[in-house]
Amino acid sequence: MAIARPATDDDVQDLAQLLVEAEAEMSSQRGGPALLASHERAPIATDSVLAALHDNDTMVWCGVWEGAVVGYSIARTSREREAAIVTITDLYTTPQARDVGIGEVLLETAIAWAIGIDAVAIDAHALPGARESKNLFERLGLTARLITVRRNLQ
Repeated sequence: MAIARPATDDDVQDLAQLLVEAEAEMSSQRGGPALLASHERAPIATDSVLAALHDNDTMVWCGVWEGAVVGYSIARTSREREAAIVTITDLYTTPQARDVGIGEVLLETAIAWAIGIDAVAIDAHALPGARESKNLFERLGLTARLITVRRNLQ
């Protein structure tokens, strides 16, 4: 059974490895390099994970299948006109575990957390062509509200 649980410092190595895998996969997708460039990350993955774990406005979860951490998600809270908005900055599952519900349970957990902190909305990003991500978001009630287009000039 797929579960999501809050991450702890004991999960840093597993999460850092998943973050590296997620960024490698994203960097080869259309729009991925631009999205990665917008993330404020430490140069070392373990430092990025630790920063997220110890940020009061951020929540990190582990996606667990058969006792192994096979996915993760990170959600950050910001303020918009005094209202809390949660943004899922990361949602990743290893390719071998994509058909067992890890992404869904991670997203459901983030939504429940956002509701629990009285957020007025939850946002996430899906890259162009990332149909599985888009379908997952839509299944759980997230809908597109903005499409960003870009033309590289250099």
